[in-house]
Amino acid sequence: MGCSRFAVRSGRVPPGRGYRSEKIYLHRTHFVIQSYPNMNSRSKAEEDLRVIRSLMERATVYRAISAPTALVAGILSIFAAATIYWNNEVSPFFDRAIRGRQFAQFWIAVLMIALAANTFFVWREARNTGRPFVSSGMKLALRGIVPCLLIPAAFTAWFLSIGYKGGVELDLAVVWIASYGLALLSTQFFAPDSLAILGWIFLLSAMAIPAVNNLIEDLPAERAVLAMGFTFGLYHLIYAVCTWPRKSVSLAAEPTLE
Repeated sequence: MGCSRFAVRSGRVPPGRGYRSEKIYLHRTHFVIQSYPNMNSRSKAEEDLRVIRSLMERATVYRAISAPTALVAGILSIFAAATIYWNNEVSPFFDRAIRGRQFAQFWIAVLMIALAANTFFVWREARNTGRPFVSSGMKLALRGIVPCLLIPAAFTAWFLSIGYKGGVELDLAVVWIASYGLALLSTQFFAPDSLAILGWIFLLSAMAIPAVNNLIEDLPAERAVLAMGFTFGLYHLIYAVCTWPRKSVSLAAEPTLE
C-alpha cells in the first residue's frame, strides 16, 4: 500500500519497488468499478425491451380491458355532465349551482369511480390468467403515465385552494383533457393503436377548445361542463363501441410477465 500511495501522489517509483504490477492492478480496479454501472444499464434496457415486446403481443388483451373501462367512464361522464348542466341551467335540484370547488369535486369523484372500475377489470384479467396484478407491464406503463399527471395534479390543487375564485372551470377542463390525451399517448409504443388515436383526439380537442371559445361569442355558459361531457363522455362511449371485443380473448398461450 505504501508503494501505491507514493506512486499515485508523486508519480515516482520508490527505489527497489516494482511499479508495473501495481499499475496493472489499479487499472483493473478502475475497469471493474466502471463496468458495473454499464452492466446494470444494459440489463435494465434489455428488461424494458422484453416487457415492451410482451405488451405489444398482448395489445388485443389490453384493448379488451380498456373497452369496458371506457364504457364505465363514458356513462359516468355523460351522467355527471347532464346532472351539472340540468342543475345549473334548467331546474336546480341541489341547494346551489355546481361551480368552482363543487365542479372539481364532482369530476374527481367520477375519476375515482372510473379508476376503481379499471382496477377491477385489470385484477380480474390477472386472476383469470394467473398473472401478477402488479406486473412488469403495469410498472412500465405507470413510468410513462405518471409524469403526464403531475401538471394536472398541481393545477387541480391550485384550483381547489384559490383558483376556483376566478371562475376558470374551462381552464381546468382543458388541462384535464390535454393531460389525459398525453397520458394515453405515453403508452403508444406498446398499447393498442386505438388508445393512441384516442389520445390524439383528446389532445387536439384540448387545443381546439380555447380557440373555439375565443371565436364564438354565443357559446353556452356551461362550456366547461359541455367540454367534459363531449370528451370524457362521448369520446369514451364511441371508443367502447368501436373496440368492444367481438369474441373472448384466449390468453393461455401467452408468456407470463412477473
